[in-house]
Amino acid sequence: MPKRTFNRLEDDKKERVMRAAIAEFQANGFEKAKIEVIAQNAGVAKGSIYQYFDDKKELFIYSVTWALEYFMKVIDRQTPLQNMDVYEYFLSGSRERFELLKREPLLVEFSMDVVSGKYGSLAKEANSELNRIGEEYELRLIANGKKRGTIRDDLDDKVLLLFFQGVTERFSKEIMAKAKDFKYEPTDEQFGELECLIKSMISLLKQGMEG
Repeated sequence: MPKRTFNRLEDDKKERVMRAAIAEFQANGFEKAKIEVIAQNAGVAKGSIYQYFDDKKELFIYSVTWALEYFMKVIDRQTPLQNMDVYEYFLSGSRERFELLKREPLLVEFSMDVVSGKYGSLAKEANSELNRIGEEYELRLIANGKKRGTIRDDLDDKVLLLFFQGVTERFSKEIMAKAKDFKYEPTDEQFGELECLIKSMISLLKQGMEG
């Protein structure tokens, strides 16, 4: 986790540091990435990076979680989580989400490379953090659904989470692969194909989870 000095920075400066770090890691890999290049591209002193993070590994791990949380925050502004249940979440704002992916190719490629294991031994630790953040978010979706009465309340949240993850994981990978093939700008026909996949996934979720 970053140090207090990083957390105290203004949001735009935090974002400059993280985008510079992600660009350097993605261009050169972890081992060859240079802190001085990250600092220069972020517009800060090299020593400042070490005031923000203990070492390059900590910066890398936080880069991974920052990218995921960035997407989650933008999506939550489009479709506020506190007002959504799990089914509405997947149906709402699909075109806007594809636009977001199109606007952020570096973050998308970096995140997908981490998940696919490109960064070797670091990938396991990074994916552990991604899974933790993802599970917290998914449990909030489940809780919202229970509160609304759209998700059954006779099962423990952890059991529902396992089912949710089992259904969504492969569907989500397939949807992301197709979206990438369409360059995140699908035609109406292609978008209909993606919507069909999403609706099929929701149908399966409802069969197992609906209250």
